[in-house]
Amino acid sequence: MESVIISKENVKPSSPTPLHLQSYKISMLDQICPNMVVPVILYFSSPGENLISHTIDSLKRSLSFILTRFYPVAGRISEDDLSVDCKDQGVPFSVVKVAARLSDLLKNPDPQLPMRLIPCAVTNDEKLGMNGTIAMTQVNIFECGGIAIGTAFRHKIVDGFTMVSFLSAWAATARVSSEPVCPNYISQSLFPQKEEISNQADFVGSVLKMGKSIMHRFVFDASAIGQLKAASNIKRPTRVEVVLALIWKCFMVASLSNGKQVSLISQPVNMRRRARPPFPSDCFGNFVGLSAASSTNEDKKELGHLVKEIRDDANKIDHDYVNRMLGDKGLLGCIENLQPSVSKILEADDVLLVTSWCSLGIYNVDFGWGKPIWMTRCEAGNNSESIFMNCVWLNDTRSGDGVEAWVVLDEKYMEVFENVEEIKTYASKDPSPLD
Repeated sequence: MESVIISKENVKPSSPTPLHLQSYKISMLDQICPNMVVPVILYFSSPGENLISHTIDSLKRSLSFILTRFYPVAGRISEDDLSVDCKDQGVPFSVVKVAARLSDLLKNPDPQLPMRLIPCAVTNDEKLGMNGTIAMTQVNIFECGGIAIGTAFRHKIVDGFTMVSFLSAWAATARVSSEPVCPNYISQSLFPQKEEISNQADFVGSVLKMGKSIMHRFVFDASAIGQLKAASNIKRPTRVEVVLALIWKCFMVASLSNGKQVSLISQPVNMRRRARPPFPSDCFGNFVGLSAASSTNEDKKELGHLVKEIRDDANKIDHDYVNRMLGDKGLLGCIENLQPSVSKILEADDVLLVTSWCSLGIYNVDFGWGKPIWMTRCEAGNNSESIFMNCVWLNDTRSGDGVEAWVVLDEKYMEVFENVEEIKTYASKDPSPLD
């Protein structure tokens, strides 16, 4: 797939950031978040003949406008990683012409495809990654007129919910919508920054395993999810719960076959709706707690048992959990909250890290020429070195009633995992997103 860079520029806010907002202190929850690149690629059919130039102009104008509201996104991280210098430096914005038809590429997507559609490397190496920026954008234009908007965000400043909020607000502005687009910046006061936390603190980053990996997409349609819910014998299980339980069950088989006795599944939980009263949904920053459920790798672990383990541990992130971290004494509460999960993670033989973007509304991001035909992250290509090994990322299917699971495992683990009968029964492996 050949590509040519057409243009590069920094898109700056349409109006200057006021002086009193030009230094954005990150919150305590931001401090403990991994300093990693999170890529998001949205694929769209052609907006129409001879409209590409207009489309690019519209994207730049709307991005410039929305940056006045999401002003930290246009800034640069400080050297000590404790604040964002918000002097309207802008978001790097590149336009790339791709010598291929998008429809052809999506018939049988190459695992490496998303990596070629984003503006930076997915790495913890600052020189190869975002180099101080908070967000970057690459607009890829295909021969058929199709478009892929590749973005990269700095996780230490924003969580998945904020990323989707930003993309939704940008899209709403592009289509001249009157929807509200101003985020809420209360995290700094709710969870004030703590000097005691080292700017090198990155527990999740230290757990990520490096090595040769294999990535496959396992897609669960509505029918399969219905069968899994029935098989769980659990009251009102969610689609995420049953899919995660099945993936964990299959991972246990792979873990046991590699001589490991205890496995753990860990996932971030959105705390906005766990507080009482709930925090506003438009809160900017990281608002996540860490859930960790562990179990021995028994051969015949019941699906319902695993659903209950996942649910029970996630439910520990409640109003009291949130309250312990509020205010000046929040660091002690944070340590108290994290200690059980951290202990289980350190004691487990195998750790499977999971992130779910289900129900965040990413498929509703419409810039004015229709909703995405697909959405991807950017995980490791097969047989490549990965910083995200033994990880799972979940997202909605385009229809909204299914789940797409991107599973990145050690080569030896994937060889076992993909041949477990349950995963073969309930999921389609690497189907075309156009099906």
